Amino acid sequence: MNTAVVPAKPSQPGSGDPPLGLVVVGTDGSEAGMRAVLRAAAEAVRRGAALRIVHAVGVPTAPPRSSGDAPPVVPAQAAAARLVEAAAARVLRRHPTLPVDGDVEVGLPGDILLAAAHDAELLVVSSRGRGGFANLLLGSVARFLAARTPCPMLVVRGERGAPSDDGDIVLDGDRVVVGIEGEADAPTARAAYAEARRWALPVHAVHAFAWPGYLGPSEPTPHELESVTEAHQVCLDSALDPAREAFPDVFGTAESILGDAAGTVVAATTDATVAVVGVRRRHGLLRHSVGHVAHSVIEHAGCPVLVVPHA
Repeated sequence: MNTAVVPAKPSQPGSGDPPLGLVVVGTDGSEAGMRAVLRAAAEAVRRGAALRIVHAVGVPTAPPRSSGDAPPVVPAQAAAARLVEAAAARVLRRHPTLPVDGDVEVGLPGDILLAAAHDAELLVVSSRGRGGFANLLLGSVARFLAARTPCPMLVVRGERGAPSDDGDIVLDGDRVVVGIEGEADAPTARAAYAEARRWALPVHAVHAFAWPGYLGPSEPTPHELESVTEAHQVCLDSALDPAREAFPDVFGTAESILGDAAGTVVAATTDATVAVVGVRRRHGLLRHSVGHVAHSVIEHAGCPVLVVPHA
């Protein structure tokens, strides 16, 4: 069931222009879900993209009581359509030229959002609310979505990063934080630098490491700690160098720290505008996992989180 909402003065590409990109947002009608919708709308405006608002109606678990009863999903679809239309109308009051449409589907939220985001450049979800999409980050659906998202996924947490009344995004932090494990995170670093350029902010890259057990159970000496830290700093710089070359106008700092990786990155998000984490495509028994660090940041960061999928 598709609920299209056409703006009064849609901003459509001309015949010689490339097609509009697409930002997809999932909502459940809660206050948290609405914040995600408004953030997604602001992101679409900044990117010159269209916005699609998606709502999932759960599959009924019991059949109608008699042949004359309407299937329980039908009134739920109608209510969901009204919810999506109201959200689109609120978006258009702030962004009257933004192309907006709505989509109400029956099925599992994770499956529906993944299908909707197939051709999107950004997927936006909320981390708090009542059921449906708002609980995507509270269990197996969260891992399902983050591990499979075909495009970058922005997790809107609480009121941080929510747009103001005029539709502009309020920058609550002063930097973009990115967690880097090794050279395989070069795509994550590039996404962080692109995000920093978008907001005219610096990047702060964080790499945490544990003390190698083969060097002995005792605490490292200052010289030993310095040597190991330098080695990890070289690894961090190698992951960052391609992004630095691609975005020479973005100022960045990098820090290698002895400590728990998840806790270190989460702590660094306290004063950040957005945290960026990478999620690798996994196979076999680990295909549902997003990794300990990414999962911790998604659940506990003090700011919105941009999840970047890569091979």
